[in-house]
Amino acid sequence: MSTVQPRLRPRSLVALIALASGVAQAFGRFTYALLLPAIDTDLLQSYALAGLIGTANVAAYLLGVIAVSALARRTAPAVMIRWGLAGTTTGLFLLWQAESALVLGIGLAVTGFAGAFIWVPAPGLAGSVVRPARRGAAIGLAGSGIGAGIVFASGLAAALHSSGGDASWRTVYLVEAVLAAVALALCVRFLRPGPHRDDAAPVRSGALRRVPGWFGLAGGYAAYGLAYSVYTTYLVVALEDDAGLSRGSASAVYTLVGVTLIVGGILLGPLSDRWGRGRSLVLGYLAMALSIAVVPLGTLPLAVLSALTFGLMMSGLPAVISAHLADSLTPREFAGAFGRCTLAFGLAQLCGPQLGGWLAETTGSFTPAFLLAAAVALAGAVLSVSVVRAPAGARR
Repeated sequence: MSTVQPRLRPRSLVALIALASGVAQAFGRFTYALLLPAIDTDLLQSYALAGLIGTANVAAYLLGVIAVSALARRTAPAVMIRWGLAGTTTGLFLLWQAESALVLGIGLAVTGFAGAFIWVPAPGLAGSVVRPARRGAAIGLAGSGIGAGIVFASGLAAALHSSGGDASWRTVYLVEAVLAAVALALCVRFLRPGPHRDDAAPVRSGALRRVPGWFGLAGGYAAYGLAYSVYTTYLVVALEDDAGLSRGSASAVYTLVGVTLIVGGILLGPLSDRWGRGRSLVLGYLAMALSIAVVPLGTLPLAVLSALTFGLMMSGLPAVISAHLADSLTPREFAGAFGRCTLAFGLAQLCGPQLGGWLAETTGSFTPAFLLAAAVALAGAVLSVSVVRAPAGARR
């Protein structure tokens, strides 16, 4: 007897993709930064070693992006997401059990590599299960899981640290591993989108180059990567050392970035459905540049406004980029094309902290680093003009 596999409605599918995205990025990548002080005190006793281990996570993520881009032509997006969740769950359990720097590094490398199998195909899959007029909204909702996951991880880490001290970081990873296993079970059972009109169509080679305004789109995403990495790496220390804010105030400002990450894609994605992808990108990069440029002014009200605006753009811009790709590509083509854009973003992301740190050490201030990041975000707006001028995508 044949068994009919259960399928969820589009909204529920998008929510499930958002859950998977949160596991990939918030748990597999960003939790390490939240737990770093405790991990350093309890296990590593070296921020230099901690930085090296963190780089392993990012490098493994880039390798995962390359692997996804290569596999996208013959592997369904839902299958890759399930693979990614299995790998991320494994990595999180390794992190829970880590008693040495080596095991910690292996766990972070596993979550970094596996996370690419979730996040790279996720926006395209989310956009494919709704009608074209709602694509930006669906992709924005799928990305909101990252912000929600960061807020959850931050609250969990604070609650456990208050009772268990520095050693509680392993319990955080245990809870996240259990939640990742639940997400895996749900996706194995329910992440079965209905047939897409292009499922049987051959995957075209060079799909990214067929997207209108593709060069400006990819170049803008690379600019985003460098600007975002400088801002998120040095915001707290710049507010403390240059602006003279207390550690509590600087940390509270940073928390606002995570809060607004939840709603950025939800707001900017639907707006791009109405305004157009190119115009939304240009305005988004301009807002990002302004939010970075006001940090050196050093006042708490401007810092709060900066964090709120930057968080919105940090999640909103990738949603619009993804929607523009999905307008012209099938779900399988999307994974390969978005993977190439993500590779450009990732390489720029690797350069940002080193460049910003060098400028700070050379000049004795973080102002040049933030001004550079603002200028790079402004360059993203200029590059995105080509997307405004490009003909509209196929709106599949």
